[in-house]
Amino acid sequence: MKILLIEDGQEYEEFARLFLADACDIAAAHSASEALSRAAETRFDAFLVDLRFERAPQEALVGDLEDTARRLFGGDRARALRWLKDQQGTLVLAELRRAGHAQPALFVHDFPAQRLANLRRLYGDVRAVPGFDAAAIREALGVAR
Repeated sequence: MKILLIEDGQEYEEFARLFLADACDIAAAHSASEALSRAAETRFDAFLVDLRFERAPQEALVGDLEDTARRLFGGDRARALRWLKDQQGTLVLAELRRAGHAQPALFVHDFPAQRLANLRRLYGDVRAVPGFDAAAIREALGVAR
């Protein structure tokens, strides 16, 4: 199984190398552009996506800061930037879906049921586990023990 990790740091990659490497080929991307490039080069079986990109520089984020500030935050750019960082994983997934990549996407996040249902409606096969539990992540990805 080939998994593309999409995150702004190294935590997912470290976790995956410890708990998934026995059954998975793992690649990492740290921005939407890198994820799109890697997904175009290699056919991955699944995406493991970080929701929040707190450390990512503004220029690496997808999403229109000015439009987000205007539409959602009354022009407040700081709040809009925080929102873009907090939602970056779903925005990256949206870009991957627009590019034709329909592989299952797994978030390590405790989404409320309605939010997860909305993500599935928008982006197809979206899964979530509430925390870094190796067994739960392996099960959600369909990775054999």
